[in-house]
Amino acid sequence: MFSPTQAKSQQVKGLGMLQDFKRVAGFWRWWILYVVLTLTAASGCGKDSDQEPALVSRTENSASVSVPGGMAVIALSGDPDVLNPLIRRSAEAGQVLAEILDTLTELDEDLIHRPRIADHWVLAADSLSLTYTLKPWLWEDGQPLAARDVATTFQLFKNPLVASPSRGFYVDVESVEVIDSKTLRYNFSAILPDPIARTAHAILPWHRLRELDPSLVNGWSLNQAPLSSGPFRLVSWEHARELLLERNELYPYTPAMLDRISFRIIKEPAARVLSLESGEVDFVSGVSSDDARRLQQHEDLKVMGTGGRRFYYLMWNCHKSRFTDSKTRRALSFAIDRERMIQTLLGGYGDPAFSPVAQVVWNYAATLSADAFDPERAAAMLESAGWRDTNGDGVLDRNGESLEFEILTRQADPVRTNGVVILRENFAAVGALVKVRALELASGLALLRSGDFDAYFGAMNPNLYGDPSSAVHSDSIDEYNNGFYSNAVVDSLLAVARGETERSLAMATWVRLQEELQADPPAAYLFIPQRLDVVSRRLQNVRPHVLSPFNNLAEWWIAPSDRKYRTGAAVR
Repeated sequence: MFSPTQAKSQQVKGLGMLQDFKRVAGFWRWWILYVVLTLTAASGCGKDSDQEPALVSRTENSASVSVPGGMAVIALSGDPDVLNPLIRRSAEAGQVLAEILDTLTELDEDLIHRPRIADHWVLAADSLSLTYTLKPWLWEDGQPLAARDVATTFQLFKNPLVASPSRGFYVDVESVEVIDSKTLRYNFSAILPDPIARTAHAILPWHRLRELDPSLVNGWSLNQAPLSSGPFRLVSWEHARELLLERNELYPYTPAMLDRISFRIIKEPAARVLSLESGEVDFVSGVSSDDARRLQQHEDLKVMGTGGRRFYYLMWNCHKSRFTDSKTRRALSFAIDRERMIQTLLGGYGDPAFSPVAQVVWNYAATLSADAFDPERAAAMLESAGWRDTNGDGVLDRNGESLEFEILTRQADPVRTNGVVILRENFAAVGALVKVRALELASGLALLRSGDFDAYFGAMNPNLYGDPSSAVHSDSIDEYNNGFYSNAVVDSLLAVARGETERSLAMATWVRLQEELQADPPAAYLFIPQRLDVVSRRLQNVRPHVLSPFNNLAEWWIAPSDRKYRTGAAVR
């Protein structure tokens, strides 16, 4: 991430397209030679089946040099809601779209923005505009990706008819103007601490958008069939079963190593692990600690741990009379045994949570700590908030209303389905009666967006820019602030923190913000699990990261002797 001071002092240069095309050309010349030699050696041995017999044996490093080709199978825990970055809400959709759509810049593994479609950028002397110059780039249908595509997409993110859940993130980006086909300028309403992050949005093709009605965005054909500008393109999507991607042959950057990626939809955790052990899938993210310990003993599998971003939380619906006051919400936070949840649900692989800011970013308030498990303090605070058991039924009441509420959560996530049992016990101990409603993802999200819930037990991958505005600002009710939280102090602190470009000066405000969110909580932040991913050893160069479990998917490769599927991918 570049500060305005850093951006003014230099124009950040990307790799020149001449280098890119030379590298691509060299790649394909080498690959064609390799294919010719392979086909010559295997002459007369063709098969009708798309799957070869299982390997009898293998070694840890079947090849010392990366070789293009092959297919990897990745398990997803749910079907993407929609493959349109304007309106998508599910993490699964974001993971698939990251392989299909490239952006002007990308966060590298050091969380620094690097050029991608952008060749370079220049921040104006007054820090109120940012100008990008684009590299030559193509969509998968051969049409050029130009400044008009970028500007049109950004305008749709801001368009109230589209009602993108991400539009609040761009509130300080006043406008975008196309200067020529390769140049565009973003104009800001205020000096921003992260101008590059604020303009690093997904891009859609203007030639597909120009005849579409923004008010009908939920029915666009692009939602199911996005046009690729990234290393892979979507071949097919069989809902609730599989998304099949293949290498984008017109991709102007470094080509993906694998021919194809199969994203297999397997909702049940036990079924994902079984598929991994049987060799039906090659990669499963987010396995339980118990499964990870067992799978470590499997000679063909490797367990990899990554932590620090995703957190679980219990969001309060602040429109409900039981949760309108901060005392009640904070008291219930003290009633929660976070350590028990971490030990029971995560096998100890996690940390207590207290903030919606990602643990790995610079402005995370590491000097603060989560609310301690203190039922006595919780009971005293509830009494102070007016809650008493006036009829002796064991449930507190106030003004004729019982402290009784329903927790909405998601099916097929054992962390949540088991965790809600602990929450119910914790709350019962201080006089709150809890019911549970577990739904599949789409139905649960629909209730959440409509506000038809009391409390929601969810999980979130916060952005890596350190700005929780979309979840806690009072103007973000129709984004991710589904609990209708509104706090003028929080809004004011966000304005100050986001307007300070020097991190050393802004840090105190960011800490104060997180203190206020703890004192007047929109949610009880519960725990930050360490993500445990398991990968087949036939996959090479797999580097799970806080950005994504398959952050460098285009760089994965499989040695020829370890390939199990005939991909049918064309050689060009």
